Amino acid sequence: MKIISFHLRGKMAHFRRYYANSSALSYSIPPRTTLIGIVAGLLGWERDKYYEIFSLNSCKVAVASCAPVKKCMQKLNLLMIKKAGDLNGSAEHHSQTATELIIPQNIRTGIIDYQVWLHHRDNKIMDMLGKLLQLEGRGYKSLGISLALGTVFNLGWVDDGCIIEGVEKEKSNDLSIASVIPVKKLIGIQTERMGADEYRLVKEEIPLEFDSQRHITERGLGNMMINLNSSPIPAGVESYVQLENGKCIMWME
Repeated sequence: MKIISFHLRGKMAHFRRYYANSSALSYSIPPRTTLIGIVAGLLGWERDKYYEIFSLNSCKVAVASCAPVKKCMQKLNLLMIKKAGDLNGSAEHHSQTATELIIPQNIRTGIIDYQVWLHHRDNKIMDMLGKLLQLEGRGYKSLGISLALGTVFNLGWVDDGCIIEGVEKEKSNDLSIASVIPVKKLIGIQTERMGADEYRLVKEEIPLEFDSQRHITERGLGNMMINLNSSPIPAGVESYVQLENGKCIMWME
């Protein structure tokens, strides 16, 4: 199958957890729902009109953190905006909100780097996205939105778009998985193969799919195993995708 690969990069990110209230906690990776929102925005599609087009049955998505990241908590002064004149901060009801940010291990020299793999069964969408992400030279590579890593103030950019071949394969007990791993397809992590590389594994339940009313579907949540230090995870899994460059990835589902 043809798979589109690209990198999302930036200095900071915030992917708000769906259940967060007074404290804006963040996922460590962009959830699948965020990634398809970014893709739909790059294609210039209208907000909230693409959920069924990018359903779990139609579109496969995998993601990896390619640079070590950490989290920090900052207080942000949020404004109540009801009209354009409120943008100067003169309106009442400012809100000091504790906000969790994803930042590089070294904020001065590092960047956040997520690699995304995507396959859609509609060849027209694959062609449109492939041409857009492989544009050469300077440009925003977007027909619509300016790219942000989560919230709008965390601006980012897209790099290294390409199309590669991949083959879906069944169970194996001896792999190095480059992407995050859906826990329901994890047989076991082979800690004896981790060697001297540093691993910081976390498990997070992330949104995968919305219905047309922006409600999470019955299978719209999934637990993912994530390495915050970017190294491939040695593991046995029920199914995976073998890429032509030798990497093994798993779809978020």
